[in-house]
Amino acid sequence: MLTWSQKFRIRTWVVSSMWLIPVGFVIVAIALAWFMPQLDRALSLTIPFTYSPSAATATLSAIASGMLVFTGFVFSIITFAIQFGSSSYTNRLLRSISRNTDTKVALGVFVATFIYSLLLLADIAPGNQGNVPNLSVLFAVVLVGISVLVFLRLIASVTDSIRSGRVVADVGRSGRRVIEATFPVPVTATTPQSSSGAARYTPDMPDHEIGCPRSGGGVLQAMDLDGIVAIAEEARATVELVPKIGEFVSTGAAVFRVYGVSQTIDARLLDSVAFGDERTFRQDPTFSLRILVDVALKALSPAVNDPTTAVEALGRIEDLLLLLASRWLPDGVCRDAQGEVRFVYRTPSWKDDLDLSLTEIRIFGASTPSVAARMRELLKTLYDNVPPWRQAAVEEQMRLLDQATTDSGQA
Repeated sequence: MLTWSQKFRIRTWVVSSMWLIPVGFVIVAIALAWFMPQLDRALSLTIPFTYSPSAATATLSAIASGMLVFTGFVFSIITFAIQFGSSSYTNRLLRSISRNTDTKVALGVFVATFIYSLLLLADIAPGNQGNVPNLSVLFAVVLVGISVLVFLRLIASVTDSIRSGRVVADVGRSGRRVIEATFPVPVTATTPQSSSGAARYTPDMPDHEIGCPRSGGGVLQAMDLDGIVAIAEEARATVELVPKIGEFVSTGAAVFRVYGVSQTIDARLLDSVAFGDERTFRQDPTFSLRILVDVALKALSPAVNDPTTAVEALGRIEDLLLLLASRWLPDGVCRDAQGEVRFVYRTPSWKDDLDLSLTEIRIFGASTPSVAARMRELLKTLYDNVPPWRQAAVEEQMRLLDQATTDSGQA
């Protein structure tokens, strides 16, 4: 039976794999290359387009060789999009390019057309007009037409995907989905919430640490919250997750700290977390903010000097902060039905989210009038819409922005 972490890795691989969909198309192409000649012989249809053995061979050979070159050309376009996206925005966007379904489908159609045409050549007997599967050859021509339409769609998709507005919009939409899934409970204006993650919970019990078993370390991508609570409750222990979701954990560094129990649950706890080489959106609401900040910083660098893109990124940051402000942020303490603390994990507070979203942009963008003005507008909108107990953090950001613009001569 697969563990939670194994299931997570499989799901992640299926979504991000570049070749899984093309392989599916290749399998379909192999099946069609066998089935279509059988259908040709069974139906014996008279179609308006017929081929001699030499013409059918030349047609299929041209399609096969042309599609091979065509597929290489498409790979060049994808490579260009990847290079442009990483150099103009941030290399953290490369994962989203690999998830693009249009790209995978296009590659699948091109390779399938090549394989189908190549295999169909074996069904044509030279010098025997009756052995030419005309319907099958015509279907290969139809696949070429479909490939052209798919190529045009791919060009439109790739061109659209590297526009700055589309880039920040896609990141913003991903961020909204994660925030809504991670923080589903709306906040009420009458019930103040204490600052989450302000202090580390330390039970007065014996403890031992569970180190990261991944060779070379890795980024903590996700955790099975309910599963960890159930394990801790069954063992009558309190479990602390030491790193935050999205943090890098070195080999052997502490992943869990377990209070009040021996090492009997170590393996089960490690099976409840997933490590990888990079952060993902899955359980990391602040990752979208990090990407938008990186896009803004790259736009503000002297090498790019594109403040308009930074302003676009600030618009999406504002939208995500407003959404976060409307949600009840967890305090990172999970209790069982009897009120006993069973699981403790680190989670960012409202102030942490503001600092992440605005500090670096303020440092590098305060001297740019359009960026400074947009940040003031953002903070004013937040102040007018966040719950009262979250306004103090916004006021602090306003003060820091005023100071930064004064120091840069933009006041």
